[in-house]
Amino acid sequence: MRGLLALLQRLFPSAIAGIEVRAGRKAAALVVAVCCDLTQIVLFPLFFEGAASPWDLVLDLVTAALLWAILGFRARLALGFVAELVPGFDLFPTWTALVMSLPTVTGGGPPGPARRGSAPQIHPPAARQSDEAGGPLPPPPGDGPADSRQ
Repeated sequence: MRGLLALLQRLFPSAIAGIEVRAGRKAAALVVAVCCDLTQIVLFPLFFEGAASPWDLVLDLVTAALLWAILGFRARLALGFVAELVPGFDLFPTWTALVMSLPTVTGGGPPGPARRGSAPQIHPPAARQSDEAGGPLPPPPGDGPADSRQ
């Protein structure tokens, strides 16, 4: 099994490791998925039998191969292919739902530090200071025993 996995990884390095799903790749995969699902819905009589229909099998194999080439190998795409073999399941847009469910990576890497002024800074509460005359500040409302009676 390891030998087969090593061979596949040598032949298709991005297919086994998976490709980050960026917005452009997801859009391309979505076009392929929508075209496949629309074809299966519009031409329902040709695809109703599921795996028994040669047209359905060919369309699903081509779609799976294209999505694999665009997105890399993903377990949910393999599960989607198996689901597409169920008779009558072609009326549900499986490929489109699978592509839409993939998380999209935005940006080039991990988020950097926040820019100055972009978010409010939260500071820990400071120790109470005395007023300018040197005496202690009065307690804020709600802290004293007089406020607890109200």
